[in-house]
Order: sequence, then C-alpha cells, then structure tokens
Amino acid sequence: MMKLSRAFCPTLVSLLSLAGQAQEAVIEVRISPADHPVSRLLTGACIEDVNHEIYGGLYSQMLFGESFQEPAPSVDLNGFTTWGGHWQLADGVLRGEGGDGPKLVSQAPVVSTGDAGVEIWFAQAQDGNAGLILKVNNAKQGADAFTGYEVSLETSGRLVLGRHRQNWEPLREVACDVPLQQWISLVVQLTDKTLAVQVNGRKLLEFEDNEHPLAAGTVGLRTWQREALFRNLWIKTNTQPQPLPFEPTGEGPSEVSSPWTPVKNGDVRASFNLVTNHPFVGVQSQRLELSSGKGEVGLANRGLNGWGLHFVADRPYEGCIWARSEQTTECCVALENGDGKTVSEELPLAVTNRDWQRLEFTLTAHTSVDGGRFSIKLKKPGAITLGYAFLQPGEWGRFHGLPVRRDVAQGLIDQGITVLRYGGSMVNAPEYRWKKMLGPHDRRAPYRGTWYPHSSNGWGIFDFLDFCEACRFVGIPDLNVHESPQDMADFIEYVNGSTNSAWGARRAAQGHPQPYGVKYIELGNEERVDEAYASLFEGLAKTIWAKDPAIILVVGDFAYTASIEDPFHFTGADSHITSLAGQQRILQLAKSEHHEVWFDVHVWSDGPGPSSSLQGAISFRNALQKICDGAAFHVAIFELNANNHDQRRALGNAWAIQSLEKDGGFPVVTSANGLQPDGQNDNGWDQGLLFLNPSQVWLQPPGYVTQMISRHYQPLAAECQVTAPPKSLDATATRSQDGKTLVLQVVNISAQPVTATLKLNGFTPANALAQAEELAGDLDLQNSANDLQKIKPSSLEWKHDLPASPATYSFPPNSFTILTFN
Repeated sequence: MMKLSRAFCPTLVSLLSLAGQAQEAVIEVRISPADHPVSRLLTGACIEDVNHEIYGGLYSQMLFGESFQEPAPSVDLNGFTTWGGHWQLADGVLRGEGGDGPKLVSQAPVVSTGDAGVEIWFAQAQDGNAGLILKVNNAKQGADAFTGYEVSLETSGRLVLGRHRQNWEPLREVACDVPLQQWISLVVQLTDKTLAVQVNGRKLLEFEDNEHPLAAGTVGLRTWQREALFRNLWIKTNTQPQPLPFEPTGEGPSEVSSPWTPVKNGDVRASFNLVTNHPFVGVQSQRLELSSGKGEVGLANRGLNGWGLHFVADRPYEGCIWARSEQTTECCVALENGDGKTVSEELPLAVTNRDWQRLEFTLTAHTSVDGGRFSIKLKKPGAITLGYAFLQPGEWGRFHGLPVRRDVAQGLIDQGITVLRYGGSMVNAPEYRWKKMLGPHDRRAPYRGTWYPHSSNGWGIFDFLDFCEACRFVGIPDLNVHESPQDMADFIEYVNGSTNSAWGARRAAQGHPQPYGVKYIELGNEERVDEAYASLFEGLAKTIWAKDPAIILVVGDFAYTASIEDPFHFTGADSHITSLAGQQRILQLAKSEHHEVWFDVHVWSDGPGPSSSLQGAISFRNALQKICDGAAFHVAIFELNANNHDQRRALGNAWAIQSLEKDGGFPVVTSANGLQPDGQNDNGWDQGLLFLNPSQVWLQPPGYVTQMISRHYQPLAAECQVTAPPKSLDATATRSQDGKTLVLQVVNISAQPVTATLKLNGFTPANALAQAEELAGDLDLQNSANDLQKIKPSSLEWKHDLPASPATYSFPPNSFTILTFN
C-alpha cells in the first residue's frame, strides 16, 4: 500500500485542521516488566456449513445437489410467492418441508385489522415449529428475511409468538396442547397493535405491541426445521372470511432434483423421474430417459443457487459421475456457457452396468466463462440413473492438491488467520457424526443438517484437519456431544494414534500416515450446560483422556448477556440456565482427573461499540474462578457474532479483541463466519469475513481488522489507559519481547474525529516516524463483487516528535487505527 507522510497528505492536513472541532482525549501507555502475554491465537475464524460457506464455498466441488437428494421444485400456486423450501400440493392440502424458515406468502390484500386462520397437521413429534406469518412485508429468501409477526406451534406443547424485522425477536411463549395426526385450528385476531391467538377455538394468548407495532401486510405460512401440512387458509377484513385456496398455476414442474435443470433439445420424447429403489446414497436417485426422436435430453447444474459456474480457458476440470443402466447406454458430459453452448469437448461415457458404476472424466474449457453450467446428456435412445456427480478444478485451482479452492485458502492465509475452528450449530444435527465423514468423498452419505436438509459429508472433519495442516493453522474440531464414548475413543485413535492401532492404521490407509496431533476438541455448541450436559461430557471426557491425556476438551457453552455476580443465582444466559452448577461439576471432574478444561463462550460484536455479552464473558470467567477449587481451566471465545459484515461490525470485532488482549486471560478468539458466498444469506448470519463467488474472493471490513491485528502482533500487553469522551475511544498497547517495538491499537466509534494526546511511559521511540494503518469509513460500508476495495486499510507515516514534545493524533470517525513505534 502507498505510504504517505502525514505532513504532506492533503486529507490528513484537512483532518488536523478540524482538531479544534474534534473531541479530545488522552491515551497513556506504561511499559512494565509485569506486562502480560498476548496469545497469538486471538486472530482466528470459525467456519461451518452455514450459508453454504463449505459446500458451495471452500469445498472444491463446483456442483450443488451432488447426490440428487433435493426434491423436485415446488409447485407454483396462484396468488402466492414462495421464498425457499419445498411445497407440494395434493387434494387441496399443502405440504411444507422442514428447513431454515421457508415461507409461502399470499398476494392477497394486506391486513391491518381483521382475522386470519389456517389448519395445521403434524404427523410426528420433533423439534421445530410451523404456523402463520402476519402483516408480512419485504419478504425475501432467508430464514428471517421478512418483516412480520410469526405465530407458530411446536409439538413439544408450546405456542410461540415472535416478531421479525429482518431478524427474530421472540415476544411470548405459552403452553399449548398440540396433538399429533389431527387437524389443528390456528386463528389470530389482529388490531393495529394487538394479536389474540386461538388454538382449536380456545384463546391462549393476547399481546399488545407497544414497542415496534408493525404496519399492515399480507399473510403467509412458515415452517422451521420440521415438516407440516396446511389447509383452509383464510383472512377476514370485514364480515365474511375470504378463503385463500391452494391452486396450482398449471402443469407441475419436471421431476428433476431442484438444483438441476432439465435439458431438452430437438424433437424428442423424454422423461425425468426421482427413483427411490436402490439409491446410490441417501433416499433417491435421478433417472432420465430419451425414448425416441432426434435431439438430446439431459440435466444441467449451475452450482450454488444456480448462480453459474466459472471456467478458466485452457484449464482442466476433473470429475466423475456414478450411474447405472439396465442396458449399455452412452451419455455425454460437457462444460457449457449459460445458454447451453458447449465450451469444452463433449466427452462420451459408456454406462454398462446395472449396478452403480464410477465414470471419471477430464474436461478443458476452450474459453473463459462466467455463469456457465455442467451438463450430462443422452443423445441416443436409452435411460440412465444418476446417483452422484462431481466437478472440480484440476490441481492448478486447488490448494496443495486438497479438495479446497486455492483462492479461498489463500484468502484465509492472507487474512492472517492463526486458528480455525470447524463447528457451530452445524454439529448439533442428530445425524452429524464423524464416522460418516470417512472414506471416498463420493461414497459419504448425505445427512439432514442444521442449516440445510440435504447437507454433504463430502468435506468433513478430516478434510478440515488436512486443510489446517497445509495452512499451518491451529485446527479445533467441534463434535456432537451425543457421540458415544466408544466412537470418541475411536476418533482419538484415528486422529492421534499410531499406525499400530486399529484406527491409526485406518487413517494411514486413507492417506495420512502421521498422526494429526489434535490438541483441542470441542464437545457440542451453544449447549445448555446443566447436569444432563455435564453427565454426557464426563462420559466422553474420561474416555478421551484415557486415550490421549494431552487433549484439552472444550465445553460448548453459550453466551451471557449480563454480568454474573453470584455463580449460582443469575440471569442473562442465552441457554436459560441460572446456575453454574453444571460447569462446577465439569471443573470438579477436570481437577480429579488432573486435566485442563476450557469453556467456549460466544460474544455479540454487531458493533460499533461493545455488547453486554463481552462483559458477560469476562464475568463468566471470573465466576468460574470463584468455584473452580484449583481446577485448571480457561475460557475461549469461539464465536464473535453479528448480523452484518460492515464497518460497524469491524469496529465491534476490534473493540472485542482489544478488550480480550488487555484482559490477557482468553487463549483463543475466533470470529464467525470465516467465509460467506456472496449474496447467500438464508438464516440471518450475514457476517462473513471473507466473501467469495465462483471466480473471486475479497475481504469485508471485519476481515481487514483480523488482518491488521495479526500483521502487527506483539507478544506482550502493556498497561494502557484512555481518558476520552463517552462512546468514542478504546485503546490497547502491545510490545515486543525486547522492548524495541510498541504497537498502539485504537478504535474510534464516534461519528467525529477524536484528537488524542499520546503519553508513552517507559518507551522512547528511536525513529521519529511511526507507521500508521487505518480502516475508516461510514458504519454501513462494505465491499462487493463490483467494488472489491470500497473500504480497505490505508497506510501512512506519521512524524510524532516524541519525546521532544507531546504527540497528538487525530483518529478519524468510525475508525480502527494501528500505530507502530520503533
């Protein structure tokens, strides 16, 4: 980056000319032999398959819907708009699949006051809910991407009322009888500010919204993580109810797994079917048949969300399909542009087996393409059944030969990541189990994930460990706390055992003869740490420590939004616990077994200033100190979380990391989410540090904060005191071991520049010029595919005149600044 002298920088001169208008402050640093260490692992990231940052992002697999498990597209309904999910209609009954909050929104007249109702059927008891959404506006794809009220039923026996303002705001929950396998009447009466809810004719809830009453809007249906049936949807704005019937717009869509699109060219008779007999993996496979005629029939895939594939000219792409056929049938595979014009050779493949057959191929694009697709076609009469398809760049486009996009891996490295955690709510899915992640990528069964009902195990824990090893990141895997003790014993043997052990030998046979040397393992994520969790943890911990005493286990705790004074009587825990009795039991276990244990607590960093959960995390650590009775423990922050990826969140992250540097007691900090496909946000976690699309990657402002802190790391933290106007500055000072380098990090969350006098006690700069790096801009600034560096750090040299005279520095509005003195 260009270096400028502050004396000759016009923008800085003009900024300093505003010093009389700027707020004033004092930052005083005191160097001492007692300066405490700063962990090198405070610049980490958390990745999990949320918003498809793995399957559709980091994973080199270019195709989405690889094993054809997704159902055919939803039926189009007259008068409704679907936002996500899969909706099927039969005899006037609408089936909504479970997922991340799919919505069906009516186009009927808006309702401000009146009634709305529907009948709901639950076939079985399970987590999740389904119900009505009301006063709906600004609906988009995504779990919480709408404005409106939600009134839902849970088969656990609860009626839930919440408000969405492009987020989720719980309002009220009441006990409610929710019978199975019978129709349940749900009716909501609306006024300008109130909602009254009846279930099967019984009034159970009335709520007045005086805080954020919503304007008039339409009505709709929504499911969350479970399937439900709906019928008889209606509204009433005058004396008579108005039915909102479920009626298809016309002929239904082809029976093609939804990430794929059917291809028909010429005068051909063709059929597409999803078949459940003898699937390759999962529950179904895709059959296509060309019965007669001249032309071609096939399937095309454009990757995640149909955005289109990126092909680089004269570069090879490799892949495979798994197929079967009753008789020998020839199919062709090809790379195409968005219009279906072939941009590679069409490679014929012979399907000769009635059982599943793996067919490998390599294709080279003749020209570079954005928005391309991969196709599988029949050009002669015949039929094949497809079970799996894979396409990735050759070694040229992968990192160290791993199933990882080279550019994404390099983006993480360039960001200065030092530690990577693989986990989050993803691991809480009941089907998330490490043994399902073994073996060839194409033979691993899909599973019902937390964030996607057709998740891939094609990239799992061991791919993560391989990746961290290649990048020299400290890797921390997170596992489901309901793994059995025996399976966890096998896991430890697999990752850390010698090749003389059964599972160590299996690891070697799968290409990794050396132990991974895993040091940290997290059990669960955002758990309710009570007696039940402590019991599960104890059973796993004893087994794990018996296999490898060096392992540090991490409790998957949650967030604390209020300070804890009494460890056994408090409020503000996101898990709703009011006592640390479960944590105390785990500490007692660690002490009796002579092991160290960690607790993972999450912190909100939506910004620009600190959240109550930051102080809550520190008070949680302090509360554990009161009850640990000598047990060795640490508290780590594995998720800094936010609902944005703007400069606002950058300042929130910087403030949080600085606070933890000053504290000195937190060994690891990772920020969620490490990655995010551009434009992909179907669950509210719109917080990626490194964004990507099929052809490029770029940092968002919070990612630059990680990069800046990592780049200027020093191992010792000095005392640093700030006297400043309220809601303006926070500062941290770190120094080198030899005392020759001092780094000052300053966050200004004010909308005005703040001029600060700098006092450096115990440190005399030998160089009259300090190096400055600043990230500054409006709170809503972010980068995009069309403007990759709309906001980025700038570098300059600053002449400070220390120690001859006091130094003053004007910190720009909404900025994060690092000053380096030598």
